[in-house]
Amino acid sequence: MHSQRNILFIVVDSLRADAIDTEDAPFLSSLQDRMAHFRRAYAAECWTLPSHMSMFTGLLPRQHGAHFGTMSYNSSSPTIAEVLRADGYATEAVTRNFVFDGQIPGVLRGFERITRPLSTVPDWSLAPLFLAAAKPRIRRHLRETGFFHQGHRESVEFVRTFARSLLPADERVLDHLIETMVSHRQQQQPFFLFANLYDVHAPYPPQVDSVLRPWSTWAGMNENLLVPYALAQLGAHRYLCDGFRLPGAVRQLLVDRYRCAVRLMDRKLETFFAEAETRGVLDDTLVVLTSDHGEAFGEHDLYLHDASVYETHLHVPLWIGSADGEGSVIDDIVNTRDLFELFRRFAKSGQDENTEDTEETILDESYRQRHPYAEADHFHYTKLRDAAPRYRLDQRTIITAAQKFVRRGESFATYNLDEDPAEKRAVPMRTSSVAEAARAAGAGAAVAGFSEAD
Repeated sequence: MHSQRNILFIVVDSLRADAIDTEDAPFLSSLQDRMAHFRRAYAAECWTLPSHMSMFTGLLPRQHGAHFGTMSYNSSSPTIAEVLRADGYATEAVTRNFVFDGQIPGVLRGFERITRPLSTVPDWSLAPLFLAAAKPRIRRHLRETGFFHQGHRESVEFVRTFARSLLPADERVLDHLIETMVSHRQQQQPFFLFANLYDVHAPYPPQVDSVLRPWSTWAGMNENLLVPYALAQLGAHRYLCDGFRLPGAVRQLLVDRYRCAVRLMDRKLETFFAEAETRGVLDDTLVVLTSDHGEAFGEHDLYLHDASVYETHLHVPLWIGSADGEGSVIDDIVNTRDLFELFRRFAKSGQDENTEDTEETILDESYRQRHPYAEADHFHYTKLRDAAPRYRLDQRTIITAAQKFVRRGESFATYNLDEDPAEKRAVPMRTSSVAEAARAAGAGAAVAGFSEAD
């Protein structure tokens, strides 16, 4: 091997792009001083499974087929973990996110090791007791939501594991990453480490070690009782039904919890990077930090992450860098699914000195100029019988610098992102007009897949 080229891939689940532009994330905001910060990065789907499989394969959901309609990955296309493992890399996935617990077929192809750090909060503490009392609600949640595989629903053990997985534990994930990187470097073993951090995901833990507020105040007691009820409704996709309304006060509670979770994550990542640099484990390592999707709190009458190709869900933060890299801000549009090719080329450049590690990747300015658009899909959840008709449609989108083209079922529309960044005014278009406008915006290569029959 020409040289050891390691890859650290961290996904902060549910982190909105606009969350880092606030006082809640000073460390993340500062990363642009030492990493390339892509301010217009887009996920390929609005929830975890299809978005990750697009990053793992470089394919759109319509191509890789892992979404609500299948809940599995069965394509013959290799995952990045399979590619790198075949090249001699140690491959490991570290997360407590249930999507990566082995129940969903194909998701973990290529990972030789799966580590699931759970909270070490003692069983006699209030949080586990509260979760135990909620187990009937959790079982109902498993039956009603589309985010779980049938294997999850049939596993008695999963109910216990899922309850504990709601408790914050990303500090354990990050500690594990450092110790694993130390070990691999000592053994001169190149590694591909993937971590999905879950502490920003619903239920938006407001404390380092608990999903609950302190019971010592009336406000804390009120929130601890209201939030589980609200999240149960949202988790069952009830917001996709006509007439659903979440009280404004409850919505604000969720927003406040989310902001707390972002602040805590910001501190955890700051501690992690400081420790990693002190111990020298990031040398010769490509570091990628991003999110798989955003999160809604009533925008377009949506919550959580479902039924959407809106900016709220697809626009995600993205940083790419290395220990000796320089900071920059990049406003070109990029797809997070293009990380597959970046990882592949970076690893290949360590084996072949004639291979450039960034050529024809999103770090290559000429590549970005030739591909000035992003694409995304959404395959709707089919099992909610009383979902409003507008949510029983598959969706596709093409995002360019100033325009966004959206297909919902057989209807086409566009948004002017310069004048209408909140996407409140959809302008209906004919298929021929969409194709003409997309080509004019440099997205001609995406037109055929956008307009073709499902």
